[in-house]
Amino acid sequence: MFGWILLLGVLMSPVSCQDEESVISVCQEEDNDLRVDCLLEPKPNYHTDYEFSMSKGQKETIISTNISGIMPEPKFRHNTIVTELEPYGFRLIIMSFTITENTTFICKVTKLQRTLFVELESIQPCSATSVFLLGYPWLSLLVPLCIIHL
Repeated sequence: MFGWILLLGVLMSPVSCQDEESVISVCQEEDNDLRVDCLLEPKPNYHTDYEFSMSKGQKETIISTNISGIMPEPKFRHNTIVTELEPYGFRLIIMSFTITENTTFICKVTKLQRTLFVELESIQPCSATSVFLLGYPWLSLLVPLCIIHL
């Protein structure tokens, strides 16, 4: 019983360490939107700027940004949504978009930058459970209590 509780807690809790793969993630949503989560913690005492871009070969394309004076690529100006995540980070949704080749995604938050190389064949579907728990992390604390009650 304890093993199941521990396993579910680990599988359902959001990753809190900031290694390369947990800071930025890319997945394909069921409605064919591409989601990029960037969980970089901004530097204190700075205005929180963000920039999402992608690179195929030598060309870097800006997808979305709130940095003054920088414009995203025209094809991304009206089909992207960026939301702020709690306790920190940003989520980019590119509507009706899939990658067609190996792509490097770049996330910049207040002078910090992380990249993630995504192979075309390895893109994963987004998990509804992890999406829900990322928005409400306190719910993952209830899972062991529900299992014990059963």
